[in-house]
Formats: sequence, structure tokens, C-alpha cells
Amino acid sequence: MDNTYFGIRLNSLNLMGNMAAKEDDIENYSDFMDDMDSQKAGGGKSDGRQSQEAAMQKEKPSASAESNRKIEERRVILVGKLGAGKSHSGNGILGTKQFKSKQCWSSVTRKCDYGTAVRNGIRYRIFDTPGINSPKNISNEIDVETEIRRCLFCTSPGFHAIVLVLSAAERITNEDLQMLKTLDKMLGESSFRYMILVVTKLENDESLLNEMIAAAPEVAKLNVKCEERRVIFGDDKKEIPPECLQKFDKVLTELIEENTKYGKEYYRHKYYDQATGILKLDKDDYKKKHPEISDSEAFEIVRNEAAVGRSPRDSELRKITDCYCVIS
Repeated sequence: MDNTYFGIRLNSLNLMGNMAAKEDDIENYSDFMDDMDSQKAGGGKSDGRQSQEAAMQKEKPSASAESNRKIEERRVILVGKLGAGKSHSGNGILGTKQFKSKQCWSSVTRKCDYGTAVRNGIRYRIFDTPGINSPKNISNEIDVETEIRRCLFCTSPGFHAIVLVLSAAERITNEDLQMLKTLDKMLGESSFRYMILVVTKLENDESLLNEMIAAAPEVAKLNVKCEERRVIFGDDKKEIPPECLQKFDKVLTELIEENTKYGKEYYRHKYYDQATGILKLDKDDYKKKHPEISDSEAFEIVRNEAAVGRSPRDSELRKITDCYCVIS
């Protein structure tokens, strides 16, 4: 089979300058504290923030529930090309629609987004990212690389898995191959220890997938680097077949067990500690407004907000510009 039937469109990422000014920090701070008050009061929210803040509300357990039981967590970041089906995949993993997902020629996800839900007794925390090959008009609006990098080093304690979403319905180009190199540089070689390939827009047929991989040398190399951790998510635009999700859960569980065995449970950015120093200030501000909240709860809230660009000190986080990642 010709490799034009399988691929990932990859674009070199355009690095943008640090454009956030102090006035933005002040405005972000005001929005941040207002939003936190709204979360406590359960007040109304603007449409652009509803899914994020709804996720924050869902994840916050009562003190009695938390003391009685600890829910196992799995933290996942989704990366891939524009239109590969990242948001659709994230909704499937969560078991509920929290990310905007539709078929179109422009990126639906413009900034990193966060969703959380409990499925089969496990809490999933999913971070969706913009398409790495976003077109120029979108690249002029957002710095995709900065969005992803900030998500990586703000999230505590790191990610159990990096899910690279590939579409089986599109062609592979030289730009796609360049994007793979960019992704290697941004995530680091060690990221493959945490990577799972999710293939969308393909019927759940392993033999067909094997043929397609064999016909696409670069995808075959990627498959080997990921130790053949790959899952088909089907060709249904509305939902992911239950058997596909079951396999994903199994692959993710085995991945976590293997990495934990070697003391490397989480993939973590090397500037995690530097970002933590900045986010401690966010946590202290939040605690002043809500002294009844524990330090750990407050830190979880401000980290998740910062990972999607809603820290009052976002301009400081954006200045952490080195994009190389390592394992903690």
C-alpha cells in the first residue's frame, strides 16, 4: 500500500517572541482571582471558560470523600497535527465531551485545554494541545510551541503518557517528516518511553494497520521507538468503540507499571522546578483568598490554570524558553 494513505502533516513551528506585557499580567491576575471566586461561589462564567472551569469543579472532591478513598489518577497530554482528532480522542478517553471537536479546515483548539473525569474508577486528567502544524493565520495568533511547552512544565507531578494522535486518512509529506524532528527536539528522545500512538479515522483492523505501517518507513520507525504501543480509535465521528478504549486502558496501565518499576513514573520537563517557583506565588495569592483550602489543593488548581495559560504570571512562564525536556 502506498504510504500516501497514512501520515501526519507536520509543519515547522514558528517561534514567537515574548509578547505578554505587564498590563496583561495585571489583567490576567484580576481575571484569575475573579474566576477562582466564581469556582467557589458556583457563579456564572463566560462561554470561553466554561469547559475549563467545569472540569475544575468536577475534579474537586469533598474532604470526607477524599479521606475515605483515593482515586487512581492518570495524566495524559495529547499532541499531533491539525485535524488528527486530538480533541475527539480526549473526549473518548474521558468518557464525556469536554473538548470542542468538529470536522473543519481550521484548528478548533487554539490554546492548551484541560479536562478531567472519572471513568471505570480511574480519574483521567487530559491536556489537549493545538495542532503542531497550525496554519500561518493561526500561528500568527498563538505560539503553538510555547503553549505545549508551558503545559509540560506547569503540570504536577508530570505526565504518565504522551499520546501522539495520527490520522490514517491523510498523506505523508516532507513537511510531516520535518515536524517529527521538531517534535523530537521539543519532547526529547526519552519521551518515547512515555509515548502511545493513537490512530484515528481507521476501522479497528490491526492487520490493515500493520500493512499501512509497513508501507510508511517513518511511521514504522516511530512505531519501533514507541515499542509498538499503538491503539486504533476507530472511524466513528461520534464515539470511540468500547473495545478500542479497553485496549488503550490496558496499554496505558502496562506503560505506567513499566516506568514505575524503574522509578520513572512521570515524564517531566527540565524547567519544572523553575516554573514551580513562579507558581508558588500564584498558590500563595490563592490561599490568601481561600485560607480553608489545603496547600496541595491550591497548588493543583493554580497549576492546572497555568498549564492552559491562565496564570496571572503567564508572561514570566512564557520567558522560560528552552524547549528541551528530560525525565525527573
